[in-house]
Amino acid sequence: MRTVGQLLKEEREKKFYTLDEIEKSTKIRKELLEALEMGEYEKLPPQTFVQGFIKNYGKFLELDSEKLLAVFRREFSEGKNPPRILESFKNPIEKKWFKLTPPKVLGSVVLGLIIIFFGYLWFEYKFLVGSPFLEVIEPEDQLSISSSNITVSGRTDPEAKVSINDQQIQVDQNGKFAQEIKLSDNSSSITVVATSQSGKQTKVERTVFVKR
Repeated sequence: MRTVGQLLKEEREKKFYTLDEIEKSTKIRKELLEALEMGEYEKLPPQTFVQGFIKNYGKFLELDSEKLLAVFRREFSEGKNPPRILESFKNPIEKKWFKLTPPKVLGSVVLGLIIIFFGYLWFEYKFLVGSPFLEVIEPEDQLSISSSNITVSGRTDPEAKVSINDQQIQVDQNGKFAQEIKLSDNSSSITVVATSQSGKQTKVERTVFVKR
């Protein structure tokens, strides 16, 4: 008597299908299909899953699934052929890890709003309590120049006030500033201070040497 695997293989070859084509259409791994056709049940997962393979395989080949399962039950003995879970069976070809549902959408929206809310609170805290950001781009520290005139430039928070050597200067809407100053000594210290609306300050100092 022919086995269910032989029936499936004969019909597959009769219709000129390859195992790769069967795998692609049924989503059953090729090595499982080969084991099924060869009757190597020790290489297959438990009986319930094998029956599912036979139904899908038979349906694709347009065979009577009930007759195939009857043949399978006659030849298969779970005691004689203990199944084992293959690594490929643990990782099927297509497995959807995430399914979009209304509760998940709502949860994502709520989570997003919470993140935005706390981000806003952090920004407000940083703005009202924290010291302002300040970066002096030029001049570099310990710079030597031949002229007593030098441009001091940098950037800070747009709302902050900036002073250079105790003289307040203009800051544009992006927080950038640039101001030319005159140095009097051979070694001059430039102090740039950014002051937030809450009165917090950030200070950067530069030392410049003027060659006479």
